[in-house]
Amino acid sequence: MKDTLLEIIDLNKYFSLRGNIIDILRFKTSKKIKVIDNLNLKLSKGEILVVAGESGSGKTTLAKLIMRSIQSDSGKIIFDDRDITNIKGKELLKLRSGIQMIFQDPYSSLDPRMKIFDIIKEPLEVHQKKISKKELIDRVNFALKKVNLDPDEVSTKYPHMLSGGQRQRVSFARALVIKPSLIIADEPVSMLDVSIRFQILDLMKKLKEEENVSFLYITHDLSTSQYVGDKIIIIYRGQIIEQGNIHEVLRHPLHPYTKALISAIPRFNDFQEIKIKNEIESSPNFGCKFLNKCLYSSEECKNSEPTLIEANRLHFIRCYNYESI
Repeated sequence: MKDTLLEIIDLNKYFSLRGNIIDILRFKTSKKIKVIDNLNLKLSKGEILVVAGESGSGKTTLAKLIMRSIQSDSGKIIFDDRDITNIKGKELLKLRSGIQMIFQDPYSSLDPRMKIFDIIKEPLEVHQKKISKKELIDRVNFALKKVNLDPDEVSTKYPHMLSGGQRQRVSFARALVIKPSLIIADEPVSMLDVSIRFQILDLMKKLKEEENVSFLYITHDLSTSQYVGDKIIIIYRGQIIEQGNIHEVLRHPLHPYTKALISAIPRFNDFQEIKIKNEIESSPNFGCKFLNKCLYSSEECKNSEPTLIEANRLHFIRCYNYESI
């Protein structure tokens, strides 16, 4: 589609688990686990897509695959009508001027030896080497003002001289300065005070509206996702198990996993509690990946893996028994 900025088609990623020293000496084949499982998604221009799920579900791996910091095993990544799945070298460097990433920890994601001005100007020097000194200064100051920081106040400071919220704003300014089309925000507020979190989320909404920047907002915190997102996908062990309009999914969830996540949020305390089994074992070899934790499984769930189907208009679910739950 013309308005589609990012499209992922049948994406898969495996990681190898190393054995002990005896297995290595015996040349035993390492076990492979599927971290991203046949994943499909679309992100439109000027949209905030929330990627939610518990720790270990594959959210950050998905971000790394899009950024091309790791290579997928199969599938396609289409960015701005171009297949970027296997690009390398200068083409990859050029891609990263269009996709930027903001990391979870505002304390370790900034170089403590560099001043704030130098941190923000660095992407310009890498991606736009012919830029004049005046334009460079103007662009850095513009980026700082966009994230509500005073250039005169913070430019000459070092990261340790700023608060956590200010550091994360610097991270946004560093990403914004080269005018990307897409910003991947990986848990950008999880390490910040509650009062600061919504300032950062407001900043994301502001950048979406004023700069037409699209966001892939990765989080395990559903209480913040409804505030900022347009659409949402729920990931469980590398698979999308539910997706749709964010208000529709969070107010009328269909999958027992999504319901369990929502019922654990204090602000949704009027929501009926949905329990799941307290199992930590690996996914079953056959059937639904959620089988070992689900209290509502049937024989069909054990014998075959459910596909993602449209339960309601633009509300998709991967579950055989969602209507009876």
